[in-house]
Amino acid sequence: MIRIITDSLCDLTMEHAKKLNIDILPLTVRFGEQDYKCGIELSNEEFYEKLETSSDNPSTAAVNPYEFEEKFKSYIDNGDDVVAILFSKHMSATYQSASIAAGNVDSDRLHLIDCENGAMGQALLIETAVAMRDKGLSADEITEKITELLPKTKTYIVIDTMEYLKRGGRISKSAALIGGLMKLHPVLQVIADGAKPVDKVKGKKSCNAWLINKLTENPADTSYQLVIGHSNAPERAEAFKEQLREAGITNDIFITCIGPVVGTHIGPNCLGIGYIEKTN
Repeated sequence: MIRIITDSLCDLTMEHAKKLNIDILPLTVRFGEQDYKCGIELSNEEFYEKLETSSDNPSTAAVNPYEFEEKFKSYIDNGDDVVAILFSKHMSATYQSASIAAGNVDSDRLHLIDCENGAMGQALLIETAVAMRDKGLSADEITEKITELLPKTKTYIVIDTMEYLKRGGRISKSAALIGGLMKLHPVLQVIADGAKPVDKVKGKKSCNAWLINKLTENPADTSYQLVIGHSNAPERAEAFKEQLREAGITNDIFITCIGPVVGTHIGPNCLGIGYIEKTN
């Protein structure tokens, strides 16, 4: 059997993981002195409630090597093949933990993939790998095909308020103040080494339009799903899904709530997309 393993940075719920028959190893988020296992002891939605009400800025901790090693070893010893698709190594120590564990297990039936992405992009790659597994592809074939998709996987997030970028030290207080007064919304692209600003849009109505324009200029491959990510704004995400349909986007679409690691920096009420870019 092929076992697909990921981390909670993919933003898929534990309930959805059961449906997909995959394993999600949770990171830890801390508010003050209290630690929570992401997706188990604290849902993404509950995280945003705490983010808005807590006087403590949250911090996160990677999955440790021991947890990966125990999971890898249990499946390898059972005769299974493992494909682990994990958050970008440049943004979290989780991939490094998995690499340490893989070195200890030392098996050619264990495949690690740095997804060079996160959030919606990572969720999309997981869903794609599951579809390949269910079609009967081998672990080697899944690893090869997912790796080929990495440079085509695009993730964009439009920020609702600059307040949380300011809190995390990503922008200055003056930049946040000016941006707020001008009603500017930064657009971030999640890439291998972080989230980089690629544009700014003015006014809330322009946020969804920017994402739709991006899909018009650089279309999604309809062979794959498209992911809408939101930071505790489900109604906004559902409305955006309808806008995508009206714009002629025919991909299968699923919606996720962006988790604590990215959510700490972007704050609530943001919207984004993850998709595989169509190539000629």
